[in-house]
Amino acid sequence: MKTEIFNLIILDESGSMDCVRKQTISGCNETINTIRVAQKKFADTQIHYVSIFAFQGYGNLPSRYLVKNEPIDNVEHITEKDYEPCGSTPLYDAVGSTLVDLESLIREKKMAIGSVTIITDGEENSSKRYTRDMVARKISALKELGWCFSFIGANIDVKVAATSLNIDNSLEFKQDDEGMHSMFQQESSSRMNWNERVNATMVDCCMSAEPCDEKEIRKRLKKSSKDYFNK
Repeated sequence: MKTEIFNLIILDESGSMDCVRKQTISGCNETINTIRVAQKKFADTQIHYVSIFAFQGYGNLPSRYLVKNEPIDNVEHITEKDYEPCGSTPLYDAVGSTLVDLESLIREKKMAIGSVTIITDGEENSSKRYTRDMVARKISALKELGWCFSFIGANIDVKVAATSLNIDNSLEFKQDDEGMHSMFQQESSSRMNWNERVNATMVDCCMSAEPCDEKEIRKRLKKSSKDYFNK
């Protein structure tokens, strides 16, 4: 049985990200490369898809998908034409809407999970459709299905912000060249380690004397997300 992994990156495109625009683009492309490597390495047990959602409010562009549920082999690197920071930070709307989209897509699939990474450099300040409690409840429910969530932030109390959304895995970065580079390196390493654990879980379940049912597999996948950023 192969696990379909839908890698969703929810990327802050508000005006304050302009100072690290090039570094953000480079880091996202590094993440795409990491997912591509994981697809090749775990081809027997995993199928990878990618979505990148850039969000801003009252800026030059609407919040939108730069890539949406594409097989990793079809995903190209993003450029400065794709990512143009401006405006405010409708974080809850971005997370809520993309989770609803993805959940509706994979609800009927037998063994599919989301790997959701949120990257932001500021507090929520302009959402209209979703509240923090609405988003937190959705995340909590999806974690029970084996989804993995991580929250990466700067200029805020990252752990508090993550915990308020029921996200256990958080990482703080310094908003400069070195800080962005270090953050994306750690993110890529953590992502690959998580894929290793997912692979081990699926192999173990399939090779056991009594193969696991879907409920047991999802229970084990949930454990795979623990301590995501620990080396």
